[in-house]
Amino acid sequence: MHYRRIVCLLLGVWLGGGILMAWYGARSFGTVESILAQSNPAFVAQTKPLGPAATRLVLRYAVAEQNRWLFRNWENMQICLAFLFFCYLLFGTMEGKFSLAVMLAMLVLTLIQRLWISPELGLAGRTMGYLPGDLAAQERARFWMLHNAYIAVEALKFGFGLILGMIVMSRSRSIDPLNQFNMIDKANHRHVNW
Repeated sequence: MHYRRIVCLLLGVWLGGGILMAWYGARSFGTVESILAQSNPAFVAQTKPLGPAATRLVLRYAVAEQNRWLFRNWENMQICLAFLFFCYLLFGTMEGKFSLAVMLAMLVLTLIQRLWISPELGLAGRTMGYLPGDLAAQERARFWMLHNAYIAVEALKFGFGLILGMIVMSRSRSIDPLNQFNMIDKANHRHVNW
């Protein structure tokens, strides 16, 4: 298989997964409002002692926990994918230093997300709904700052992925190491006899 196809497949899985996770993250909290607006009578009876505000808070917390779990596992998958992708570019192709540097930047950005931004974002999100007024405003500001940093890193990774795809696809000749042979019997070389 031509190495460009493998690179495009890996990039497509990575970037497509990122788009899917962004869509899910943006849509998931709308589920809470649709559950509350279109709830069945049994649900209304079970949550009546809580009241609508507490029910909304509990449902939002459950959705947020599910989002944290999904994004944490997606980040772990991205780290594995990025490591394998980098190794493939390094050992399985004859890509240049710039392609390897772009791929390494994508790996580093994913590690920053997983090890620094996500844990802080999760901690801020868990406590935000249960703090009193002044502390809640400070925690909400911190949460949105971390959330925007996460989105910026995702956008940066997406941009690097597009750059890497353009680099690989813009090569005028094949640099597939499996298809590179040094022919012995060329017209301008003499045949070697043992």
